[in-house]
Amino acid sequence: MHPGEYLSEVYLEPLGMTQSDLAKRLQVDKSSVSRVISGKADLSAEMAVRLSNVFDLSAEAWMEMQATHSLMLARKSFAVVKLFRTQR
Repeated sequence: MHPGEYLSEVYLEPLGMTQSDLAKRLQVDKSSVSRVISGKADLSAEMAVRLSNVFDLSAEAWMEMQATHSLMLARKSFAVVKLFRTQR
């Protein structure tokens, strides 16, 4: 799961918090929050620290979630390349 999806499902929706509300609390542009939540941007270390100051999850946990997601995507991509090469 991308950290943005987790952020939305576990924090924003249950708390009734909008992306604009979160952006204000994090002191970032709404577009930065939107890109992370939509999965269009990876979670940066700086954003992980900001999130850890607002929610009850450490910056390390946020970064681990991002690393796990990124590795899953890389493995899928590699599997496709490997499959393509073996079919030639």
